[in-house]
Amino acid sequence: MAEGTLYIIGTPIGNIEDITLRALKILKESIDVIYCEDTRQSKKLLMAYDLHIPLRSLHAHSSPARIEEVCSELKKGNNIAYLTDSGTPALSDPGSMLVRKAREYGIAIIPLPGPSALATIISVAGFPEKNIIFGGFLSKKPGKRIHELEKLREFPGIIIIYESPYRIRKLIPALYQVFPGKEVLIGREMTKVYEEFISGTLNGEDAGLDSIKEKGEFTVAIFNN
Repeated sequence: MAEGTLYIIGTPIGNIEDITLRALKILKESIDVIYCEDTRQSKKLLMAYDLHIPLRSLHAHSSPARIEEVCSELKKGNNIAYLTDSGTPALSDPGSMLVRKAREYGIAIIPLPGPSALATIISVAGFPEKNIIFGGFLSKKPGKRIHELEKLREFPGIIIIYESPYRIRKLIPALYQVFPGKEVLIGREMTKVYEEFISGTLNGEDAGLDSIKEKGEFTVAIFNN
C-alpha cells in the first residue's frame, strides 16, 4: 500500500476569499482527512466552499501520541491536510511538530503556500530592511515579556510580533520602554472588514498607538534600525 502525503495548507487570515485555487483543488480532490487547530474555525472555510472532509483537532495541547496517530494514518495511505485557524501553518501552532515527525517517518510533505500575517504586515510596512525576525506571541507575564523584547532588540532589522486583543494595551507601554524612538506599524483585523493600520514612533507621544481598539487580532512590525 502506498503511503499518504501530508499537505501543509495556508488558509485565509481574515477574508475568506484569500485562499489559492490550488489549495481548493487539493482539498476537493486529494484529501481524506483534515487535522486543524480548531474544527469549528476550519468548518467555516469548508462550508464556504462546499467541501465535505472529516475534521479532527490537532492543537497546542495535543499529546505526542496524537501526532503519532496522524503519522500512522499517513503510513496507511491516507492523504492528510493540516490547517491552522488562519494563515500559513508551522509558525505559531503545532504544525512544526507534525512536520518534524512526519519527516522522521519518511512521509512526503507538500507545502501549499498561502496567506501569512507576517508577510502581509511586511508588505505594507515600508521599512527599508531585508533582515526579519519573528517573535510570535510574547509571554503573558510582564517581566518575561520585557525580557523577550529586550532579546529581540539585539536583532537589527524588522521585528514581527503577534498579539491578542486582550494584551495589546499591555504590549504598547512595553514597546515604548524597550524600543524608544523606533518606528512601528500595527495591523489590526488585517484583510477583514474593519482592517486598520496604525503607524507611529515609539516616543510616548503618539495618541494613535495609545488609543488602539482592543478588538481583533494584531500584528506588530518594529523597525529596529
